[in-house]
Amino acid sequence: MRKIKFSALAILILILAFPTLAQKKLTLEDIFKTAKFRTNFLSKQWLPAEDAYTTLKYDSLSKSMAIYRYDLRSGKEEKILDYAELDKQIEGFSKNVSAYFLSQDKRYILFTGSLPARRLKTGGNFYLYDLTTKVLKQITNTDEPQAIIKFSPDSRFISFVRNNNIFVYEISSEKLKQLTFDGSEAILNGIFDWVYEEEFSIIDGYEWSPDGRYIAFWRLDQSNVPVFKLIDYEPTYLKVIDQRYPYAGYPNSTVKIGIVNVQTGEVKYIDFGNEDIYIPRIKWTENPDILSYQKLNRLQNKLELILYNIKTGEQRLILTEESNTWIDVYDYLTFFKDGRHFLWASERDGWLHFYLYRIDGKLVNQITKGEFEIDQLCYVDEKNRKIYYTSTEVSPLERHLYVIDFKGTNKKRLTSEPGWHNIDFSPSGRFYIDNHSTITKPPKWKLYDNMGKLIRTLVDNPDDILAGYDKGEVTFEIVETSDGVKLNAWMIKPANFDSTKKYPVLFYVYGGPGSQTVRNAYLGNYLWYQYLAQNGYIIFSVDGRGTGARGKAFRDVVYKNLGYYESKDQAESAIYLVRRYKFVDSSRIGIWGWSYGGYMSSLTLFKFGDVFKLAVAVAPVTTWRLYDTIYTERYMQTPELNPDGYEQSSVLKYVDGLKGKYLVIHGTTDDNVHWQNTIQLVDRLQKAGKQFNIMFYPNKDHSIAGRDTRYHLFTLITNFILENL
Repeated sequence: MRKIKFSALAILILILAFPTLAQKKLTLEDIFKTAKFRTNFLSKQWLPAEDAYTTLKYDSLSKSMAIYRYDLRSGKEEKILDYAELDKQIEGFSKNVSAYFLSQDKRYILFTGSLPARRLKTGGNFYLYDLTTKVLKQITNTDEPQAIIKFSPDSRFISFVRNNNIFVYEISSEKLKQLTFDGSEAILNGIFDWVYEEEFSIIDGYEWSPDGRYIAFWRLDQSNVPVFKLIDYEPTYLKVIDQRYPYAGYPNSTVKIGIVNVQTGEVKYIDFGNEDIYIPRIKWTENPDILSYQKLNRLQNKLELILYNIKTGEQRLILTEESNTWIDVYDYLTFFKDGRHFLWASERDGWLHFYLYRIDGKLVNQITKGEFEIDQLCYVDEKNRKIYYTSTEVSPLERHLYVIDFKGTNKKRLTSEPGWHNIDFSPSGRFYIDNHSTITKPPKWKLYDNMGKLIRTLVDNPDDILAGYDKGEVTFEIVETSDGVKLNAWMIKPANFDSTKKYPVLFYVYGGPGSQTVRNAYLGNYLWYQYLAQNGYIIFSVDGRGTGARGKAFRDVVYKNLGYYESKDQAESAIYLVRRYKFVDSSRIGIWGWSYGGYMSSLTLFKFGDVFKLAVAVAPVTTWRLYDTIYTERYMQTPELNPDGYEQSSVLKYVDGLKGKYLVIHGTTDDNVHWQNTIQLVDRLQKAGKQFNIMFYPNKDHSIAGRDTRYHLFTLITNFILENL
């Protein structure tokens, strides 16, 4: 190929002559309808007892999906199974599966579909592939849905839930065995009701014992939980969908914990009678005869850790956590293989930290200390008596990896790059994968040894995903309220920013208890915010009081009074911006949010109409009387105990304050924040004589998902902002 040479002067002349070619403009189509800015990612499964993982990806040669094995030490990748070969054994196989799992002995691969949940859970009919015989079998072929499908620890059984009962399939005999028999619409065995799954962030309603002899499971009786009617508008005659959903103050499901002997079918129950409690976690100890469970009272301010002996029926209270506000449930509990110790996390000193306990409940020592919070428990090295974890010690805006010994000494930070580090250790603990990003840089996945030495990059993405495009500068800010509270924030300035001009500001808010939008991690909706920045808008987000990563006292201030400090902090942040920066146009400040953020944007506009001129609310809670028990009562107690708090926190109370432009959006089959919230708000606004804009999305749930739907949604929001702010 012939080379063409240009002089430096010629290049300069070209640049000066065509300045408009220097930077490109984003479009909504680019962002929401194409894969133009799609980033690479790593999706994997660790192989048991190996420094290796498997991935599922497209094979261009076979033109099908295939499973690959990646060796951490050598960096070599090999294909171990091709879906095209499996389609030859069972026609249409690859179209019916979406997930796979390896047995602990690495002989079998279980293929399943997936079902919607807070996170996707395994479901549908399932298949078993024998890596030794190379034979694929379809295990179930029924219209009755299976859910929570998994191997037993000894690789002898596959367990699942069907019609709210637990079944096991013995691989060697090919026999199916039913273990519970009272499952119904009201009685749930091994699977959760809506509110447990959503608010305790748990999917699997049963757990195998370490030796594979027992299954411990939740049994929920939701007979007394009121039914909410969701409407499917697609059929000629509307279809009614019943959902058991307990609003604040209403009855929850009653709970038992069952332990079933897989061989004999004998079931023992831990029966709590009519006690109004939650069991948010169960976990087997290293002793397969001892099950632990956590018991939480209805107001969620007292948590007990209890050990249950399956053989004797003896129960032992090991520790109790109590709070004047609420107690969050965590997944840090780790029973050590020595059978004598466990790791626990608590906020008892005002910050979330690790504690080492003896199995009898006696505290050995606090491991981490200081005015910071732990985040991930990454790996427990019992042999060398160390734990690896991430925390906010550098900054609430960042997460970094540390190693510390059990005594709380010899702490060492292993990550150095600023930003957010999500850590995933290999089963051996010899390696970890660091998923690292910053607010403007998409994630990169890098492999390190456990001393923090970089081995290689596994998945890369460009540092600047918008190279060649107009974009605004992103900075972190500190906002100080009138009562001296300092709040973390980020700001995106308009592209081609000119400090002598006045610019409108759009706030993004979530603001729920323990949440965090101000992070030095790759920003959700980053491309859309840069699109708005290209159109001359400042984008701003601030974490007000009640949000996470800044200790218990900072979070607890919102107790029994949701919305008060959070909306006040948004308004004071806007006032602070106007006073600090001359380039902020005080007459053009808006706010938008989704879910709790929709509640916040609505409440803030209605209460502080002299500050904010516009709000967009997607799927907002409008009164806490219309949200679920577990979430709402955690922060607000019940309506009976805190009637004034529920009244003062309701958006409905402040509709007379609406002065600016308001757009409210909701999916009609939202099973999380029911459309009823928006219906009641619309009724109040109309009766108050207020004009506003509304959009509903038929048969869409809380996420209002779908490529075309999202494009429509964000086109709507964008146009509303461009026309009114």
